[in-house]
Amino acid sequence: MQITKLGRLSTPRDSAEIRDQFLRDVRLAAIDVGITDPPVAPGTDWWLLGSGLAEMQIVSLANMTIGIDDQNILDATGEALDKIRRALALPEVTAAPASGKVKITTFGSVTVVNGQQFLYPNGLRGKVVSTYVNPPDGREIDVVAIDTGTQTNLAAGTVVRFLSPPANLATDATVSDGEPLTGGTDAEDDERKRDRILNTLRNKPAGGNWAHLRQIALDELGTVQDCYVYPAPGGPGSTLIVPVKDFDPVNRDWSRALSSAGLNTVRDAIQSQMPTAQEMVVKAVIDQPVHFTLKMTLPASSLSGGNGQGWLDASPWPPLTVGDDDMVNILSAVSNVIHVDALTTVPPIEGQTRIAWWSTTDRKFYIALVTAVSGSSGDWALTLDRPLVDSTGAAPVGGSDTISPAAQNIEKYGAAWVDFFRTLGPGEVTANAFKIPRALRHPFVSDEDPSDVTELFIAKLARDFPEIVDIQFGVEVTTTPTVPATVATAPSILTPGEFGIYKL
Repeated sequence: MQITKLGRLSTPRDSAEIRDQFLRDVRLAAIDVGITDPPVAPGTDWWLLGSGLAEMQIVSLANMTIGIDDQNILDATGEALDKIRRALALPEVTAAPASGKVKITTFGSVTVVNGQQFLYPNGLRGKVVSTYVNPPDGREIDVVAIDTGTQTNLAAGTVVRFLSPPANLATDATVSDGEPLTGGTDAEDDERKRDRILNTLRNKPAGGNWAHLRQIALDELGTVQDCYVYPAPGGPGSTLIVPVKDFDPVNRDWSRALSSAGLNTVRDAIQSQMPTAQEMVVKAVIDQPVHFTLKMTLPASSLSGGNGQGWLDASPWPPLTVGDDDMVNILSAVSNVIHVDALTTVPPIEGQTRIAWWSTTDRKFYIALVTAVSGSSGDWALTLDRPLVDSTGAAPVGGSDTISPAAQNIEKYGAAWVDFFRTLGPGEVTANAFKIPRALRHPFVSDEDPSDVTELFIAKLARDFPEIVDIQFGVEVTTTPTVPATVATAPSILTPGEFGIYKL
């Protein structure tokens, strides 16, 4: 038995489905030859035969489906996908090292040479990138791990130790707050491997075309999530190459910009393979955090007869009113007391109302219970059952962070919001009509490879979470990356900033 859906072999749900069809066919055939009551009930010979045949066929059909999937680039995984990669002569991308900056302490004249090694707290090794002559005390310098993998990522503030440091350089250095050591990746996963294969098949990398430059970057360094190419933004013979990396939630790194060490690796790989007569500029993308809110229609709280997948409270608070401009800000936060600028005249209910805070540090929602209320419209003072603190210990930022009504799946909505930004590429690097369309971003901005926040995201969110009855944007500060004033400035990419969810 084979069931074909949209041109693709599909297996039945289970062997019982095959057995039951077999018994229906046997029964109808028996009736056709004059047997009015064929013996096909459970326990009969036909039922036992059908059960045995079905068990064998379900295994056969499942194996056939797996075999077909293994030949399909979009479905193949593991070794099957590796076979396709090897057939296209694409190199294996091994684990990548982390890179970033460390802050050094100096006591006078000193030269920190390229390759100066240091030790991680766990015994792994790293090295300095470039040579620094007489750096001032407190200077942050570029470093890269010598070892590879996610184990080489280091959080801000971690202390590393130089091996045999030169005179006037302190042995201990501290990982940078602004550029911690991130980007260390383990062996390439199937998703990224598939992207490289599709780039080869769809765009035909060859002869230094944009797809070739993209392939070099993806093949060279596993930290590169994708790479975007801008042909001739500075005139004939010039090319801008912008590799981007993924977020690193574990280390709370929400930048898509590749580190200086990572850029150097990609730059060296590209420039070593391309003719010297061409101007190949490799730059990091510019992060552009954006502020959004969403308005949703969700099921009522289970306290009001809802199904338990909607709002947590019978009266979600704060409700949006005219003048709120589709958001409610935290004015200040001290310990477990926050002031919010909700313009509603209806106060939250002490001991019942729950609110959600979106942390712009670790990009997550945190829920707290309101235990006491004072103040009035425009400045409500809420005492909570605990201080609003995220996983890093950071508290709300007064004047910019938001609060939302609490919902059963609000943490999942926040995670989906952050994941959406992982799919965005940078915007254009110029709006100059004399350079467009030749200097347009490659791959082109499209629904398949977007740079903007559009209605497609909220449509997908509604599909992924069926409890969302209706959804629309509230605040939309910026939906498209800012185009640089000159081509000397790298393009921008949107990243998640302030965020809130409210009752529609």
